[in-house]
Amino acid sequence: MKKLLFFLLVLGAIQAKAQVIKGSIDLRDSTITRSIPFEVAAGTKSVKYVIKVYADLGEVTVSLSDPNDKKSMNVTLGTKTRGGGHEPSKGELSDDLRPKVPGTWKFSISTENATGRVIYQIDTINH
Repeated sequence: MKKLLFFLLVLGAIQAKAQVIKGSIDLRDSTITRSIPFEVAAGTKSVKYVIKVYADLGEVTVSLSDPNDKKSMNVTLGTKTRGGGHEPSKGELSDDLRPKVPGTWKFSISTENATGRVIYQIDTINH
């Protein structure tokens, strides 16, 4: 019984050191700019993220900035074809960052006349 209690206490301590932010943004002919901030404490081991973009129409741009507003990623997904038409697009961004700068990092999601959906999950691991 004592071993089980110790295991549960250790498991609880490990889980308390992770921050998870997740959500989705539904787009209907939308032009928006949305910021998703997350905290990176000194000693943060890693930040794992997955951002999935489904665009039926328009453009979606995803960028990642550190606390000094320095962009470390900037990706645009569009639906225009070479022939002048439109074709649905989808993409996924994922990585396991090892951030060296503590502070408030942020993902920025900008859309232009977009219809579709953006789904995101950000896991900050501090242990």
